Amino acid sequence: MIVKHCFSSFFKRLVFAAILAAALDVNAAKTAEAEADAIHDPWAFDLTLDMWFPGLNADFSAGPLSQSVDLSFIDIAGKLRSFPVAFHGHLEAHYERLGLYLDGDYLGLDFKPRFDGGIAKGLSTELGVMDYGVSYRLFGSTASERVAHWEEKSPSNILDLYAGGRTIWLGNQLEFTGIGSFSGSNSFTAPVIGGRIVTEFLPKWFMLLDGNAGGFGADHVSFTGSGLGAVGYRTTLFGVPSTVQAGYKALTVNVDKRVGADATLHGPFIGLTGYW
Repeated sequence: MIVKHCFSSFFKRLVFAAILAAALDVNAAKTAEAEADAIHDPWAFDLTLDMWFPGLNADFSAGPLSQSVDLSFIDIAGKLRSFPVAFHGHLEAHYERLGLYLDGDYLGLDFKPRFDGGIAKGLSTELGVMDYGVSYRLFGSTASERVAHWEEKSPSNILDLYAGGRTIWLGNQLEFTGIGSFSGSNSFTAPVIGGRIVTEFLPKWFMLLDGNAGGFGADHVSFTGSGLGAVGYRTTLFGVPSTVQAGYKALTVNVDKRVGADATLHGPFIGLTGYW
């Protein structure tokens, strides 16, 4: 009877200790989770810088004069006074699944005059495109989650939908010997809607598809759209989560006005994106 009583007392103490340990463990887990929630920052940002090497199919107009151009990137490089590189920058700010974006492209073309039938012609044009708007992540990890788990297993695939505006700045100067010259510049703004898909097909390797369309006749913009496809690699540079990507991009602008253009630029690009 004494042995039984001792065993029962020991068993009760063991059960009490187990319950106490479990309670402490649960409390520690809740504390850790609360601390994680407290330090979780819902904001995340990323900045992309690209170099674009486009060919050009376009009709430019300035007043009563017009000029057509249909050249590949290599052809353009041989006919310009300066190297034809288009610069592109893209900035995003995310709060959970909502995002704000600002995107800009710039291309300057200054063609060397040539002689066709004794008439000297010159064409200089500058094209600037600024996109801005809001986005929503329909599915996939939020931007802050991706940054927080950058070095872990491949993040989930992503689908973003976005809508906003596109402001186009266009400056043309056309010269015809014996006829005259005309120059002018103008800006146009039109709505744009689009979507973007990011899918990882190998550890740290991903595919990016982005397309949009807009214009709809607003502010003399009959149509504008852009699309790109790229393959990229997820890495870390100088301690900053980064991706390197390369692909092909196209941009179409159809502006119907005294200073106008019906232009499509298309060609390869390389880019670098930093995330924080």
